[in-house]
Amino acid sequence: MNTSIAFVMLSLSSGQPPSPAVDTKAEAAEASASAKKLAGEYAVRLAGPTEVKLRMEPEPALRWTNHLGRRFYGDIYLWTNQGRPEVVASVTSIFTAKTETYTEIQSLSTGLPVLSRGEKVVWEPADPGVAFKAIPGAPKPATTASARLLQMRTLAGQFKIIADYGIDKEDKQELRLLATPIHRYQSAEQGVTDGALFAFTKGTDPDAFLMIEARGKKDEIAWQFAFARFNGSCKLRASLDDKPVWEVDRLPGKTMSDPKSPYFNFR
Repeated sequence: MNTSIAFVMLSLSSGQPPSPAVDTKAEAAEASASAKKLAGEYAVRLAGPTEVKLRMEPEPALRWTNHLGRRFYGDIYLWTNQGRPEVVASVTSIFTAKTETYTEIQSLSTGLPVLSRGEKVVWEPADPGVAFKAIPGAPKPATTASARLLQMRTLAGQFKIIADYGIDKEDKQELRLLATPIHRYQSAEQGVTDGALFAFTKGTDPDAFLMIEARGKKDEIAWQFAFARFNGSCKLRASLDDKPVWEVDRLPGKTMSDPKSPYFNFR
């Protein structure tokens, strides 16, 4: 017997109507509209002697979904200063019997960003979110934008990240690099000739970000990199040519909701 017919017959015999099909396209549209509205309510600035208001990029840098059990829809937004991304956030809606929304946020700044909603400060990390290092053996940045993009994609592909989600070997997984950067930028004011933000994912939701930038004065421009976590529930370890270059431990639950941490979750 056809499975769908059997299901309907079983539902009718039990007196229960069959569950209606979920309209995932409608859910995704609702989630995106909600994410854009909520992200627009966040005011983000860089703290310092002269505070700098960050610009929210009008469109999400990436959209992701996860339908394992509950249905997740995330839109990732960036806040920039003079072109360079300083803060990344995923505004995510979860659809079950009811709908919940939360924001996952990470500093990409070497400074100290502050996020407010209305008159209330929501997030104010005490430490910078990233630290840049030179990429060993990297070529000199090319003179054209297209050639530099090829260089950045090649350099990004040389890094590997292992995510450790538990204590067993089976819980360790190499993350997948999205070959196309989710954001490309430059900032002459900050000494960045070219830059790109890459995402490493387990499925579609990023677990880590890699920034690659051509930084320095005109005669001393060189490729540098920085990693940032985007998952507090796992240990992350990055390597280049099998040599460790970055590592962060799994965060305790309370730390993930600590507004003084560069990585932060809030509802």
